[in-house]
Amino acid sequence: MTDTSAQWYFSKEDMRNTPSVTGSDYSVSSGKTMLPAEESNQRLRGCTFVHNVVKKLDMHQYVASTACVFFHRFYMRQSLSRYHPYEVAGACVLLASKVEENKRGLKDIAMACSYVAVKGQAKVAADDREKWERLLKRLEIVVLENCCFDMDILHPYGFIDTLAPEFGLPVYIAKAATGFINDTLRTPLCLLYRPEVAAVAALYFALELHGHVPSRSLFESRHVLLPANAVRLVEECVGDMLDFYRREADSEREAYRRQQKAAGAPSSRPHLAHYT
Repeated sequence: MTDTSAQWYFSKEDMRNTPSVTGSDYSVSSGKTMLPAEESNQRLRGCTFVHNVVKKLDMHQYVASTACVFFHRFYMRQSLSRYHPYEVAGACVLLASKVEENKRGLKDIAMACSYVAVKGQAKVAADDREKWERLLKRLEIVVLENCCFDMDILHPYGFIDTLAPEFGLPVYIAKAATGFINDTLRTPLCLLYRPEVAAVAALYFALELHGHVPSRSLFESRHVLLPANAVRLVEECVGDMLDFYRREADSEREAYRRQQKAAGAPSSRPHLAHYT
């Protein structure tokens, strides 16, 4: 049987030459491209939108995770200059809710998207709900087509659940690893590393952060088959996870400083940027 998932794994060089960066999908006019750093920021915003909508609707984490994978895959085919990340994110939630059998009605998802997009302004959100319904119905098909109707998503969670008891790892290590996967789905790690590699990397990272020395036996599971170059891939994945948290910390500190300077006084953490 052909492994259709192979088409969804990319090199870091590929990630520096996406349609948003190069305009290579031929859907954007000259000049409507962006730097890789800006694309990363837009991807993060879109996935944060996914998580906020899923939280608003009290849906399962798997819906958010699957929606984020759809989101990242979509933008390997299309440009952020053509499709707004919030609108695509909403369509990905609608699609993921069906795939993960945690369905909500179109009106409910449209209302949640509208509410999150306008940062909780209830009246504006209600006025925009019908617009979001039309958008979601149209973009759901667009996402399906660009994802090649490949809806079979395998996440790292099952591998974490298998590896942790096999190697006698504490529950808090498995929970920490799961949290790392949830957080880093806002980045395209799911396009760079297969789920079993990401699972080992998350456990490795959790062990290191909790003061344990990770055992190389993690690479010798009887139940999880890893590639021959797993050690190198896991080390790279752990490095990418660490870089993500460092960027997040730097970004929050900078935003906090700007907010303090503008207000002339200490303030709370900043909210998401406005939907524009």
